[in-house]
Amino acid sequence: MIEAVFFLVALLAAVYLLAPTFRRTAPPPPSDPHISLEAAQASALRSLHDLELDWGTGKLSDEDYRAQRAALEAELAAVVRKMSGGPPIS
Repeated sequence: MIEAVFFLVALLAAVYLLAPTFRRTAPPPPSDPHISLEAAQASALRSLHDLELDWGTGKLSDEDYRAQRAALEAELAAVVRKMSGGPPIS
């Protein structure tokens, strides 16, 4: 009798744990270009902020700081241009 109870508990646990693998999930929503551009802008701004912190604490030389800042500013400018609908500059 006790074996039947343990078997039933094990069976229920297995069903509970494996149920998500058999469910159908909805397809991901179509990607919105505006949302991805906002994410890219936020990422570039975070990177600039982190760069400022690294430079301020002495982790970066002035030369490295200027080079990385210029690259990040160019990336951010390209994202902002795309968001505003302006022509992309290569």
